Amino acid sequence: MAGPASVALGLWLAAGSAPVVDATEVVKDLVVDMKYATPDNFLKQKVYPDGARCLMLPETAERLKKAADTLRPQGYRLKVYDCYRPIAVQWQMWKIFPKPGYVANPKKGGNHNRGAAVDLTLVTLDGAEVEMPTPFDSFEKAAHHGYKGGTEASRKHREILRAAMEGAGFKKNAMEWWHYDLPGATKLPVLDVPFTKPEETSK
Repeated sequence: MAGPASVALGLWLAAGSAPVVDATEVVKDLVVDMKYATPDNFLKQKVYPDGARCLMLPETAERLKKAADTLRPQGYRLKVYDCYRPIAVQWQMWKIFPKPGYVANPKKGGNHNRGAAVDLTLVTLDGAEVEMPTPFDSFEKAAHHGYKGGTEASRKHREILRAAMEGAGFKKNAMEWWHYDLPGATKLPVLDVPFTKPEETSK
C-alpha cells in the first residue's frame, strides 16, 4: 500500500506540476542558509546556483512546519542548510568527493535527491545561532547523536532539535545531528527539478 509521501507525489505528478514546494511558503519564519550555494561547505566550492531555494516534497514541508510550531514556544526557529538537491548536482558532488557515507552515490541517489531530507539547526527567535556539538557537515564522532562529550548546552540543543523533528515524524541520521529524513524516503523516486523560480528559468 502506498504511503502518504508516495500518494502526494503521485498526485503532483499527475497534475503535471513540479512535485516540490518552497519550504519558506509553508514555514513562514524559516531561516535559509543554503551552504552549497557558497564555498562554505566541506567541498570548499559552490555547487548550487544563486537563488537556490529550500525545496522539498509537500509532506516533508508539512512535517517541518509541525516541528517549527513545536519549537517556537520554546524560543527557537529552524534554520536550514540543505533541502532538495537535483540529481545533476549529486553527480557533480560525487565527482568532487566520491566517498559513500559522506556523499550519496548518484547511481542510486540520496534522500536529498528525493526532496525527502533536510539538514538544519536551531536559532533563537531573533535568528541568533545556538551552540551545537559540531559545525554543519563535520564528519567526526562529535557529530553523532550518541556523542556524550562537548558542552551541556550543545547536547541540550541537539536533543531539543531531535525531539521536535522526531515528534513531527522525521527519522534522524545517527551520524549527523543536522540530518533528518522522511520515513520510507528511499522508496520515492529521484527528482531533477530546478532550484530557481520558474520565472527566473524562463528568462
